[in-house]
Amino acid sequence: MTDETPQRHALLEDTAVKVADSAALRAVANPVRMRILGTLRVDGVQTVGSISGRIGEAPGVVSYHLGQLARAGFVEKVESPDGDRRKSWWRACQDAIRPDVPASRSDRAGADAMDLFRRSAAVSYEMAYERYLDRVPDLPREWVDNCTSDDHVLNLNVSEMKEMIGELNEVIRRWEQVGAGRADGGNDAERVALVLQVFRWMP
Repeated sequence: MTDETPQRHALLEDTAVKVADSAALRAVANPVRMRILGTLRVDGVQTVGSISGRIGEAPGVVSYHLGQLARAGFVEKVESPDGDRRKSWWRACQDAIRPDVPASRSDRAGADAMDLFRRSAAVSYEMAYERYLDRVPDLPREWVDNCTSDDHVLNLNVSEMKEMIGELNEVIRRWEQVGAGRADGGNDAERVALVLQVFRWMP
């Protein structure tokens, strides 16, 4: 008997674009810009006004940060789908980016940019979780009861840690495929945030 059903667990390709340019990393290393970039990636092409409404920042602030992101190659203007040129429409240029660690320890500019990026990302993750906590009283009970926020400290060497990260990424891409196989909404599906951090434990 042949199985003609689609392979539900076929892994998505890792489409993250590596960014090594220190100026580009500095351009995106801002919690507001990271949130703008995030909403463009998750919700698709939007106007300045719609982004402003989603993130609670003034349109002028959004326009400024979009300009900075555009100069670094992370977003770009697109044609208005309704032909209304009074509105400025924007899209994200990549599905995801991954900062590329400087090859040399002597590359201070690269190391500083990487540090700034990581710290801005940490602030962005915390702000996202706080937005969730603010909404907990209004969310359906089953969503609150089945979310998680925990941590573990493991005793691994570097190669074991790298192997574990690879396995976790495979699991994530498998569930990305599950979500990608359905239309927006439907089947009680909602967007779920997943933040994965693996780092050397410092007590």
